[in-house]
Amino acid sequence: MSNIKVEKPIFIFGSPGSGTTLLYETLCNHKDLAYITLNILRTRIYKHSSPFITNSLLKIYNSMHKDDASTRPHEANAFWIKYFGTYEYLTENNYVPEMASYYKRNILMVQNMNKRNRLVNKNLQHCVRVRLLHKLFPDAKFIHIIRDGRAVAFSILNKARGSNPPTMFLLSLQKILGNNYQPQRSQLFNYGLAWGELVKKAKEASVFGSDSYYEIYYEDLISRPHEEIKKIIKFCELDLYSVFEKEIPHTINMNVKWKQDATDDQRSDLEESTQDTRQILGIN
Repeated sequence: MSNIKVEKPIFIFGSPGSGTTLLYETLCNHKDLAYITLNILRTRIYKHSSPFITNSLLKIYNSMHKDDASTRPHEANAFWIKYFGTYEYLTENNYVPEMASYYKRNILMVQNMNKRNRLVNKNLQHCVRVRLLHKLFPDAKFIHIIRDGRAVAFSILNKARGSNPPTMFLLSLQKILGNNYQPQRSQLFNYGLAWGELVKKAKEASVFGSDSYYEIYYEDLISRPHEEIKKIIKFCELDLYSVFEKEIPHTINMNVKWKQDATDDQRSDLEESTQDTRQILGIN
């Protein structure tokens, strides 16, 4: 696999709870796509330059940690944090040459560890760094998943109650919103505002053109997964083969939960905080 190059990496992003994990894990079943696991992160791949060392460590960790959490596709925040930080809004103006060599070297090692010739990575924080990622990887494929902000914000609220430690999104809420953060309003209200901000930043990738940016709605993905995954496979310039097709999952629409379980005050916060962005997107 020494002739592998870093070509057309695939970046999946969206607000928390938008279906990014569903799509990520589905695409990771493709025979040509490499992905980062917790065991790969345990090798501290971003600290080593030797493929021999990282591959040897991976064999050790794969034999020690065979649980699902260690071997399934990972967001890999530790992989990106050196130059990207956490939920920092980054553009092509933040580019430095050593950044490109650092990430390309590490992605190449991941591809070789997987013995697959292209990388796919889902990371929610990619929403705020699409412009820098495009500068680093001009041939990258960007997949943006959008879900009704009311469902997103209510899902975040429910998950936040049992989130220990807090997620990176929760820790970075004020950073995401900046001056738009409203401390006098409920956290749920601010979750709705943050959804709008992440959607706006992520949609900056649309200027890259239809060959580079693909936008899909959560509601379409779960209502007709086979049809939508086939479109995404075509966009990514991958082969659709029968074994992979069998891995495409069916799931249920969770958008009704906020309508069923939210109190009147919560419904009011959800409607108000997401209204402007929903109007732009055409979500009633």
